[in-house]
Amino acid sequence: MTDGADGAGPAPDGTGPPPGPGTGGQALARWRRLDDAAAAPILDLTDVDEVTTTLLAPPAEFFGVRRRVVDQFTLLSANRAQLARSVNWGPLDGLLSAVVPPTGRVDTSGALPPEVSVLLPISTLPKRALVGFDLSGPGDTAAHLMPYSTSVAIQGNVVALLAAGIGLPPSAPVRRMVDAISRFRPGKFSGNYPRLAPSNGRGPLRLAALRTYLGRAAELWVPEPTLLQWSVLAKPAQEVLTRALDEPFDALCSAGTLLLAAGELWRDPDGPDSPTVDEVEGHLAEFVSWVAQLEAAGPDAEPVLSTVAEYGRRWEALAAVRLDPYQPSLIKMTEERRAILCRRPPPPSRSTPGWWWRRPTRALALTNPVALVDLDPGGPGSYHVSIGTDDSSIELSHPAVLDLYNHEIEQIYVEDVQHNREVYAYYTTDVRRPSRARLSVGLSISPDVSRVTVALLILMALAVGLAALPFRLGPDAVAVITIPSSFAATILLTRERSSLAAWVLGPAKTTLLALLVVLAVLSGLRAVGWHRPADGAAPTSPPATVAPAGR
Repeated sequence: MTDGADGAGPAPDGTGPPPGPGTGGQALARWRRLDDAAAAPILDLTDVDEVTTTLLAPPAEFFGVRRRVVDQFTLLSANRAQLARSVNWGPLDGLLSAVVPPTGRVDTSGALPPEVSVLLPISTLPKRALVGFDLSGPGDTAAHLMPYSTSVAIQGNVVALLAAGIGLPPSAPVRRMVDAISRFRPGKFSGNYPRLAPSNGRGPLRLAALRTYLGRAAELWVPEPTLLQWSVLAKPAQEVLTRALDEPFDALCSAGTLLLAAGELWRDPDGPDSPTVDEVEGHLAEFVSWVAQLEAAGPDAEPVLSTVAEYGRRWEALAAVRLDPYQPSLIKMTEERRAILCRRPPPPSRSTPGWWWRRPTRALALTNPVALVDLDPGGPGSYHVSIGTDDSSIELSHPAVLDLYNHEIEQIYVEDVQHNREVYAYYTTDVRRPSRARLSVGLSISPDVSRVTVALLILMALAVGLAALPFRLGPDAVAVITIPSSFAATILLTRERSSLAAWVLGPAKTTLLALLVVLAVLSGLRAVGWHRPADGAAPTSPPATVAPAGR
């Protein structure tokens, strides 16, 4: 990028910079940062927050900027699932030309340069450690994930922008509380103080546990009566934010337990280094009052409340990339997540084909395991998602889209579906699609493996029944019992192709092992004399029939 003097026109020998895009062949000066050198190599807009907040919460005129999101889930094992996400952004020249000039931080007298550095949103990720994370920019160029602290500041700007749009901008103490909600990560509590977490994972935190955490983690020792007063003060705001999020309760969500966020105030760069108990209570009281004002504002304030509640559980992953503002851009991300597998599938909807015979199988929880993956289908543009496995012995069945309460959603918004034994995928552009959802797929073993396993289970059950009957077995019967046992032992000793297949086959193998043990016990009992006639006992015979004497 060059300044006005360097980019005003071509050199006399015709070797000057090419005309800027959209200038009709006229070589105009290119945009430049007012605080940069005269000949900066690129236009750096990563610190122009107005651009990033507009990309995160685009107004109606910029809904088409994020064109497409493609999520590809691969079940790697019983513990891991890989997500490969690609986000396709349209040309940003229109957005930059509308958003950047009013900031006054950039000289926009010319045309956009061919290379611009911006922060692009990738995904809203759960607050947990990243595993197997990789990121690439347009054309597989380098892309840099911004620090968590940067995401916290940008998220606060998004909330402030949405609140200002309805005439309720946050004050300085409220903004600090919003940033504290975003800054808290559940691992600070569960990782450092696991004994303080609720045993069931869903119950509310005890005041004693909160007091211990605030004292140890934030050096904020609050008297018990004061902490109880804070809990009562924060309860209305917590209930409002929980309803706005509309997700199952999580005790370690900083929006649902505001006292966790209060422990993050000392980390605020603009706040006091060691806030006192009174200062924390003042911030908390002002935030609760602001939430009450938002609730009174009605439906217009729902985006503000839901965004604050969202940032209590998740955070915005932002990538610093270099791109051509006049061309579409593709950002790619890969990440490993914990596989969510369960034996008991969610109940099917009555609109699902075959629900009447799938519902009774819930009682047989071991026969219909499912895998669950969290979806982020919200936002403008189209959404594509697929799920499969890298184990050819595992097949997928009975796919269903669920809400976060595991209730099946009618897929009225799905426009195209691909479903076979190895992959399930769907595509949608419907703006009515849920902002958060789960995809459930049934897991089963391929027919060639399942037929052998079922046959052995039947043979072993027959062998156990034969061994338990109260009569003496001949040599042929003993061979009939021994042969299924050898095959069952072979199946038990065979290692599966993956831990996912081992998990799916777990109940069947456990049943085979139990039958084998029972058969061994019965065989031992027979060896020591069970079902054997007592020594010296004469066999009983029917009484002889005496023919009557003839006359």
